Amino acid sequence: MEQQKIPVSIEEISPEWLTGALTKSGVMTQGNSVRNVDYQIIGEGQGFVGTLARLNIEYDQQVNSLPATMIAKVPTPVKKSKMIMEAFWNYERENRIYEEILPELPLRTPVCYFSDFDSGKGEKWMNKVYKRYGSLSQGLAGLYFVNAGLRNVGMKKRYILLLEDLSDLEQVSHLSGCSFEEAKLVMKPLGVAHAGLWEKPELKKFWLKDHADMSNMMGFLTSRWEPIMKNTAAGKLTPKMKSVFDWINSNNRKLDKYSKSLPHTLVHTDFRLDNIFFNRKEKSVVVIDWQSPCPGFGLFDPAYFLMNNCSMPLDEGQIRELIMVYHQGLIEGGVSNYSLEQCLSDFPVGLLLAVRYWLIIVGGIEVENDPNAVELLGVMLDRMRPMLESLDLNQLNM
Repeated sequence: MEQQKIPVSIEEISPEWLTGALTKSGVMTQGNSVRNVDYQIIGEGQGFVGTLARLNIEYDQQVNSLPATMIAKVPTPVKKSKMIMEAFWNYERENRIYEEILPELPLRTPVCYFSDFDSGKGEKWMNKVYKRYGSLSQGLAGLYFVNAGLRNVGMKKRYILLLEDLSDLEQVSHLSGCSFEEAKLVMKPLGVAHAGLWEKPELKKFWLKDHADMSNMMGFLTSRWEPIMKNTAAGKLTPKMKSVFDWINSNNRKLDKYSKSLPHTLVHTDFRLDNIFFNRKEKSVVVIDWQSPCPGFGLFDPAYFLMNNCSMPLDEGQIRELIMVYHQGLIEGGVSNYSLEQCLSDFPVGLLLAVRYWLIIVGGIEVENDPNAVELLGVMLDRMRPMLESLDLNQLNM
């Protein structure tokens, strides 16, 4: 059966197209076909990043191994938002990660039943740049990366993922926060996953941009924290927290340069409760949302999670215990040249990188006009306060 064009929207996913897709990927055998498919749009915040829908599927020959439901993911129909996502390669990156990285990564992620996207001018151009010049300086790397992404804009590129439906598993809301024991359950597999690509050559793929370069390109947004928080959460900030934010804003390049000298792996960059499913029976987790991962300093992810995802602020002893659990995951995953002492010593750098990225996000969204975002911002500040209060900027070995 000839494969049809990639659907632009969920509405274009027909039984005929789905038959071709699942046959091509090997999920369904030749001779079988999809008799009927309907869908329900799911998820919050539809429109900016993309559209998610649960597909309900009927087959001509029902086989137990065939999924009765799956999640379809396509880009946002909002042109401006799609342009931003394409400029930073988010759509193509997620497809490629599902195709090339996650099958070998020792971490439970959604089963990918099908992945497809249109190739574009940006991909071919960026590949030539890397082959000709090799690694690039930080400033040039950022410019080339976005330039390549912009070459894809306007081409009406299409992207689609068909993923495992995880609705039988449990999520813990970011607002309510997780328990200390749930945080421990998250840290171990994160360490094992990081070990899988710890300082590996696979990190040098042209479509994976270093986290320091990406953050540097958006670093101007960190300066917006003060007016935003003044209008939404002024009473939550202490003088020490303000001094940490100011230090980050003044030391962007210094922080980037130093972080590039530390061990790199594939960091998720959005490792938080909204992107984690808990399997209570197996005492395991499944991690979703792979649009923004990139090579970076490994301790970014645990710091980003720990600074504001637990229901109660963590004290120094609890943080140490959780980082020890993460480090045990690294050891079990095969990392042998990164001691626990070094891991604990490097955690403040991971925390500064995580706070910087968080400030970029806060600076890039309209928090003031969203009551839910204002509430979450206040909760996050309460949770991260003890970490920032105990951070000694004078002791950083940078």
